[in-house]
Amino acid sequence: MSKGLTPVIAMILLLMMTVAAAGASFYWLIKIQGELQGGTQQFQEQTFERMTSNVAWQDSTFNRTTRILSINILNTGTTKIPIANQTAAPNAQWTLLDSEQDIICTSSWNSTATSNDHVYCTSGCDSELGLKELRLIKLTLTDGKDCDIDGESDDSLIYAKISFSGKTTASGTFRK
Repeated sequence: MSKGLTPVIAMILLLMMTVAAAGASFYWLIKIQGELQGGTQQFQEQTFERMTSNVAWQDSTFNRTTRILSINILNTGTTKIPIANQTAAPNAQWTLLDSEQDIICTSSWNSTATSNDHVYCTSGCDSELGLKELRLIKLTLTDGKDCDIDGESDDSLIYAKISFSGKTTASGTFRK
């Protein structure tokens, strides 16, 4: 009698192991598929947001006496752009380059000048940039800090690139 039950028990054990392996594989594949789908969806949302966010640097002037840089920017995208004058995220950061494209400095915009600030925003940095809104932003470049452009010759061309909280960038030039 035991000779006849052994193949049946062996077959049942093999079937149970096969079902268990299939179940574990199915659970693993569903988990991987969910992770991939979630990552893809997040990537698509970020890409779409970047595609619909666009700020154009219209023009700018720099007053050497007051050290105030005035920039006109225009939101040409289809989403509001955060412009924050703070060091914590979300914030606006900029990079200044000299005429040979060497970096002069990189810093955040701040609302008041402190000993660690490189530049501070005196107007235009306190709210979101609305759709199709043209805004004048005034930045004061602090004297003797890392963002000091005094080393550049008068009437030299300075390049600037602004990152608005990682949503979009704008770039332009001004003359010292």
